Amino acid sequence: MDLELWQKLQPLLKSLSAHEEIQPVKNLDEIIPWEEFQQELAALGFPTTYNCPEDFISAIEEDFARGGLHIARRLAYRGVELYPDHEILKKYAHILAPPVVKVVPSSPEKRQSLRADREWYDKNRLKYMGRWVALRSGELLADAASFDELIDLVGDPKSLYLTKVY
Repeated sequence: MDLELWQKLQPLLKSLSAHEEIQPVKNLDEIIPWEEFQQELAALGFPTTYNCPEDFISAIEEDFARGGLHIARRLAYRGVELYPDHEILKKYAHILAPPVVKVVPSSPEKRQSLRADREWYDKNRLKYMGRWVALRSGELLADAASFDELIDLVGDPKSLYLTKVY
């Protein structure tokens, strides 16, 4: 993990409220036993024994400093397993967890609306080049120079197709 990515993670760690519910992550020890992972840690020069949450946090941050993610993720998971109420470890485990992708089937109406939006885009691309547009079922609702300006114009973007025209 590069320094820029680490700096982007820092506000996320701070922004997760202590009152926000953080879901526990799946235990990866089912895939790689902790003892085997300890061997990997030793080979990479990491400690293999962690006596308190701060030991885990220190090793996680060391992995970040080395540009890593895999070790940090596993350490965060193990830390949460051993110290389930430790807020910082829970935040690290939450942020470092692999993304969850949900696939929602679309309706025929939604697909038709997207086709109409795409047709509008193809027909009007040159006229709106470089502009942000908001479409609904192939109809232009607004265009603007910036995304923020577009949101100010349309309000709630739910069910709208928003894009920058290229």
